[in-house]
Amino acid sequence: MAARCSARPPGLAMHVAARIGSPVGPAGRFGFSASAGPQPAEVVERITDACRVPHRSILALPFTSPEYRAIQAGVDRLLRQLLAVPDDFDILFMGCGASAHFALVPLNLLGGRERALHVLSGHWSRRAIVEARRYCNVSVLSAAEAIVAAPAPDGAAYCHYTSNETADGLQFHRLPATPLPLVADMTSDLLTATPDWKRFGLVYAGAQKTLGVAGLSIVIVRRDLLGPPHPLTPRVMAYAALSAAASRLCTPPVFAMFAALCMLEWMAGEGGVGSMQARLARRAAAVYAVIDRHPGFYRPRVDVAWRSRVTPCFDLPDAARTARFIAAAQAAGLYDLAGHPDVGGVRVSLYNGLSDDAVDALAAFMHDYAQRGGLA
Repeated sequence: MAARCSARPPGLAMHVAARIGSPVGPAGRFGFSASAGPQPAEVVERITDACRVPHRSILALPFTSPEYRAIQAGVDRLLRQLLAVPDDFDILFMGCGASAHFALVPLNLLGGRERALHVLSGHWSRRAIVEARRYCNVSVLSAAEAIVAAPAPDGAAYCHYTSNETADGLQFHRLPATPLPLVADMTSDLLTATPDWKRFGLVYAGAQKTLGVAGLSIVIVRRDLLGPPHPLTPRVMAYAALSAAASRLCTPPVFAMFAALCMLEWMAGEGGVGSMQARLARRAAAVYAVIDRHPGFYRPRVDVAWRSRVTPCFDLPDAARTARFIAAAQAAGLYDLAGHPDVGGVRVSLYNGLSDDAVDALAAFMHDYAQRGGLA
């Protein structure tokens, strides 16, 4: 058989990769995207090496293999260790985004009841409410109402809230005060603090922000809540069935699970969740210090008591100046600072894998830019 020619045109994939990897600005290139968190260099190296293994790289590893089962067991063990997950909770691994659980939570947790309580605190909690209303009646509390004692609506199965609103820059620093089991979307702040598991019935999160790459969502659920789902729930989306099948009812996201394992091992080596929490507090303080130093220039979205440590959001005096700030930041190598398309403004994402150098470069740029009044 004739040897195949190895010289191929670079194609779009190589072109995009070259653009992503090219250094820009005096400090290089730093990304602050809210949709996908960065991974530390050593994690990237481990993932890259696993992709280059001849004949059986992580990209082609069967989920039926003992190697994959070891990966899944490692992710489960480290999540339990780092988050102090009690023994009466199951951890499920699913090949979907966190938004899928806006529907899957009512389908799986209503248990024949017809009502749920939701806390409205911003963009993502609003989307969860819209989806839940397709399956049940939804009673709504504001964020301020939720943290004071509030009676549970008759017949409500649970209380859903979004612990950190990435589009709005709002984070809960106190839990909703309700006797109902709490259901939390922790996609953007999982592994930045240890939850009070006595209050929670279920926590879910997409992995791409604090835990690895897109394609994996994690559900941590109290076993006594794993009852029969709504009859029309697809079996591969039924929490109880997934629990019984060790999250392998269908092909799991093998690559995303390996990336999660690499990130969890890195976090454990860095000192665990306590270290991540302290690091996040320092980084958020550095960003907010610049914002508060220039109050007429940078305008935070929410009151101090609700400020997000994970995704500080702010505005400039008008849309034109906001656009100029984002363009100037990109020219300096500071990428992905534009706010959510539905909200606008500026958004800084301080996920676990971000480097201290990135935060230092951003804080210095923000101060210098405000000192110059936004002039180039």
